[in-house]
Amino acid sequence: MATTTNGGTTIWYDVVGSGPPLVMVYGIGGNSRGWWDEFPRLLAQRYTLVMLDNRGTGNSDQPETPWTMQDMTGDVAAVADAAGLDTFHLLGCSLGTMIARHFVKDQGGARLRSLSLLCPPNGITATPEDMQLAIFWDRTKPLVESARKSWPVIHPESWIAKHEEILLRKFEAGLAEPTPPRTFQYQLKAAQEAGDANPALGGHPWPVLIAHGTVDRLVPPQNAQTLKEAVPRARLEMLEGDSHNFWAHNPARAAATVINFLDAAEAAWGGK
Repeated sequence: MATTTNGGTTIWYDVVGSGPPLVMVYGIGGNSRGWWDEFPRLLAQRYTLVMLDNRGTGNSDQPETPWTMQDMTGDVAAVADAAGLDTFHLLGCSLGTMIARHFVKDQGGARLRSLSLLCPPNGITATPEDMQLAIFWDRTKPLVESARKSWPVIHPESWIAKHEEILLRKFEAGLAEPTPPRTFQYQLKAAQEAGDANPALGGHPWPVLIAHGTVDRLVPPQNAQTLKEAVPRARLEMLEGDSHNFWAHNPARAAATVINFLDAAEAAWGGK
């Protein structure tokens, strides 16, 4: 575990595993513990994971004033620099895929070996009801009540029925490092104001993975299809029966999908 700074904001990150470097950027309101346990454990058997807490979350600073997408892509660059990475694979989930795409737009793509985009937003939004349930919790009621209502938006309902105990444990662990409500607002505003970064992905030799659950309610699966159209060279993997947080409820398939892609990307990169 270590920290670095970007523009006076401290960013926390953790390095685990061995092998080629993989920088991992989490989604809205979450931090690196949101990857849960099994998914990073499996990835770390073949890759060195550099997992950061986005500004406003986890162990990183939680600024009280808004920030921009360039601030967030600068955080990723600062972590990569602090970890001593000249080149690396970059992976993001949900809002983290927007940060990853804008990293290419803002910082350039010369340092990347590949780009993995898990459940990437691409302009097709959830219903207002699902967005409210998943992100904008009712703070006047017990938080566990809101948590329970959010689960069906990001996990398959059949899986929830069998794993309520672990969901409650993860919820309780999250109470120890709560994300301020303002962080959600700042992240969304930064993403909305940043514009479209997809054109920046063209003209680079490194491969792109798009992986998306077919029953995702928070980021509807059509987003993957439209992103594939915008980035034709991307490999599209539609994960049948999986929802938004598929690395949590189906970690073995999620890890196998990512590792298969990374191994091919690493072989093609070959140290060049």
